[in-house]
Amino acid sequence: MKEYIMSFFNAPVTNKIPTCICSVAGLHTYISTNPQLEELTRKVRAGLGDKQVFRKNKQTLLPYVTPAGIFSYCKEQCMQVPSGLFVIDIDELASTEEAAMWRDRLFADEVLHPVLSFVSPGNQGVKLFIPYRINPFLSVEESFDNALHTAWEYLEWKYELKVDRANADLSRACFLSHDGEAKINNHKY
Repeated sequence: MKEYIMSFFNAPVTNKIPTCICSVAGLHTYISTNPQLEELTRKVRAGLGDKQVFRKNKQTLLPYVTPAGIFSYCKEQCMQVPSGLFVIDIDELASTEEAAMWRDRLFADEVLHPVLSFVSPGNQGVKLFIPYRINPFLSVEESFDNALHTAWEYLEWKYELKVDRANADLSRACFLSHDGEAKINNHKY
């Protein structure tokens, strides 16, 4: 059984040195049960009425991970070990209820096989951690890009969902938010 691991960074996003390494299972526990993350998420979401306030709060209060792997510094050239995961970020859904519906529906998708799914900090989006194979004949970057673009096209074709294409680099920060109903696939990590 493969255990996916990645770097964990304390806020603010300007902090580029990881605090620790975490597994998907540990991350799921943190997202779904940590009272401090729940309080930080509440503070960030209190600013949802003003995009600038929300963005500032998200970047200064919330911890983040680099799902693509372990980094000595949050910079693509500083990857030490690839995880075999990438993140799909779907934002600007109509409601919190729709975000929860897509979290559950996409988690059950038999093509993507997400190992983790949770509602994003904005409360109207979803984050999915998707496994992929690192092709021994390609670089990690090429394997990552191929898998990511294939997943984007699949989501647009099958579900007519638009993904956040800013998540296209290996060291991209994935902000964490409390979700008591976050999904984990115990058989796939």
